[in-house]
Amino acid sequence: MGDEEPAAREPRPIQLVEDRWANLRHIVEAVAIVAAGLWAFYIFVYQEDIKPANDPAAVVVSISIHRLGRDAIHDILVVNTDYHNVGKTEIDIAADGFDLWGIRYDSRSRLRGSLGPTKADIFNDIPERSRTLVRASMELRAAAVGGDANRHVIMEPGSTETLTETVVVPRGAYDALEAFVIASPIKTSEKNKVNVAIVHLGGGLWLRGVGHWNEDDNRTEFALIP
Repeated sequence: MGDEEPAAREPRPIQLVEDRWANLRHIVEAVAIVAAGLWAFYIFVYQEDIKPANDPAAVVVSISIHRLGRDAIHDILVVNTDYHNVGKTEIDIAADGFDLWGIRYDSRSRLRGSLGPTKADIFNDIPERSRTLVRASMELRAAAVGGDANRHVIMEPGSTETLTETVVVPRGAYDALEAFVIASPIKTSEKNKVNVAIVHLGGGLWLRGVGHWNEDDNRTEFALIP
């Protein structure tokens, strides 16, 4: 009886069983990747490009007066108007300007006051005696309806622009000066111009817009005595 070869073994079937936790892990990872992509889009695209493009133009204006010199008959002054672009888009100043008033005060204090339903005031100081317009200047630039097409004040986000005027007044003519400034900004990407007009107001000049328009204004005082 000869040697017999061992019978060949049949291959065993292999059944692949899905791991439900592995599938769930893959889903969670996919969701995390999508969420990270959406967050990156929000931070780097929406916050930096889309949202600023929809924000209105924003400018903060200020005005200051400084004495350059004086002699027996003159006070030489400089009026600085500062425009600061506090928005995130490039802007153009469509219209702007300032009024400068000379003020005289009485020689003695006077008691006076007013009483209303929402506000009451009592004063016992020296009142203003007179107010005289010294300088008024308003301008419609290229971004305003009917403005000068060759005049721009274009400002990058975060930048500051300073405009300067020199004013000479008679020494002793006024006790103080009071200045007002106004400016209307518009984004350079805007196609429609600012509908604003120069108007007479209180003996000086001011800007008055038609419909919706952005503006900022400010004021300051400067003593001329001693």
